[in-house]
Amino acid sequence: MYGSIPEGGITIKVPNPPKAARVRLPTNDEMLGRLAHQKSIRRTIGRRKSQTEFVPNPQADLALFNQIRLDKDGPEFDEFEAGNAISKLTYCEVTGCERVGDEYRITLKTPFGDTTHTMKIPTQRDVTVYRRTVVSATDLPHGQEELRYRIEPAVDLYDSVVSKAEGYVDGLKISDVPPHHKSAVAVELVSALDDLDPSLDPNF
Repeated sequence: MYGSIPEGGITIKVPNPPKAARVRLPTNDEMLGRLAHQKSIRRTIGRRKSQTEFVPNPQADLALFNQIRLDKDGPEFDEFEAGNAISKLTYCEVTGCERVGDEYRITLKTPFGDTTHTMKIPTQRDVTVYRRTVVSATDLPHGQEELRYRIEPAVDLYDSVVSKAEGYVDGLKISDVPPHHKSAVAVELVSALDDLDPSLDPNF
């Protein structure tokens, strides 16, 4: 999909006990399946404060690792080794966000090279719909909430305003940009728009 990836797959090594596996990048559908299992728990800790904790899902990571593994007869990886491999493969971090006229250029660092996304400014309706739908909450006992981050609103926002995506293989359609990349860009774009809002002055 992007960067320089060996034809025979990517080698993942574990130092102790020494072993290795060859894997490919997850497809978009495979990534969406894994992201759907992510959740956090928010706990009320008093004085109108709360604490949010990400809940790992080792079995989802192991299932995805086994899906993308090329050497199926290789040494077995446990869920912790698989989780570490998935984290390395899917790592992405926003390293730049620059406004150019009526667009933003957002740069993502990935293990296979940087990608750059040129985004139009979304409408207020698009931003409001995103904010209302991107997180779903379920009440739990003892002042707790289960939070699930919904990837679809982030992907929809990205798709509605992207004008160019660079750093991927030639011919890659924008619709095929990995969903976790789209999500990271959408979060950064909404954050950048928040920075544009001036503080309300009660004297006006």
